[in-house]
Amino acid sequence: MLGRLRKIGTVPGRFRIVSKAVPGPRILQRWVDWWGEAVGALVFPWECPVCGGEAGASPFCAGCRVKLLTPATAVCPRCAMPVGPFAETGRGCSDCRGKSLGFDRALALGPYDGPIRDLCLSLKYEPNAWLARWLADVLVEAHPELAAEPADSWVVPVPLHWKKHWQRGYNQAEALARSLARRLSLRYRQPLRRLTATPPLALLGRTERARLLRGAFRARPGKSLEGRTVLLVDDILTSGATSGAAARALKRAGAARVVVVVAARAQGRP
Repeated sequence: MLGRLRKIGTVPGRFRIVSKAVPGPRILQRWVDWWGEAVGALVFPWECPVCGGEAGASPFCAGCRVKLLTPATAVCPRCAMPVGPFAETGRGCSDCRGKSLGFDRALALGPYDGPIRDLCLSLKYEPNAWLARWLADVLVEAHPELAAEPADSWVVPVPLHWKKHWQRGYNQAEALARSLARRLSLRYRQPLRRLTATPPLALLGRTERARLLRGAFRARPGKSLEGRTVLLVDDILTSGATSGAAARALKRAGAARVVVVVAARAQGRP
């Protein structure tokens, strides 16, 4: 028996064929997964998680997929912050120019608004972890330069502190990073650990966030990061304090370049 039917997340009426582990080359496993998805799409069409309409081989209907892939505005090539059409961004935008970010650049699917915001909020809950695969697909389609990263690059999630991870039992950044690594055929690794548990940062200013996160991450010993490019994955980039602190820890451990990859770019507090 190739697979079994399983309810997918919280999408009403949606089932799919889930393939069992198949020994042998990775390409065989991908073929089995693709076959299962194709049969599932024919028998149980997707219900789009954005608009609720019927979709085809992926959960996003054609109209919503176009909306997700169509930039709402120009963005800064350094920090991914939305900018005006005539903004000067050669050395970064007015928000990041002249500042040490910790990472080399950031890529986001779009601003933390509308359907992207709704998808990020859904992904925060483990029953919706299935969304990660499809968000990764759209991210790569929106940013084809990701496929040109070195073949020895690592895909690394921003970790939670162990207490928070134990309480929640789930980290949406890990789900998204695993899916992105699979999509790009890169190695998924977890060389970072979070040393300090920080309070909720949403209502704090940028300076206070940076202070709380100073020294919050450390690369695990024995992980060879020397000279590597790292795709550092999280769901949302706000002020950049968390991603910046994690990127600095990776660079202290030897990483040559850190690219932050997120589903959404939010406007951080000044």
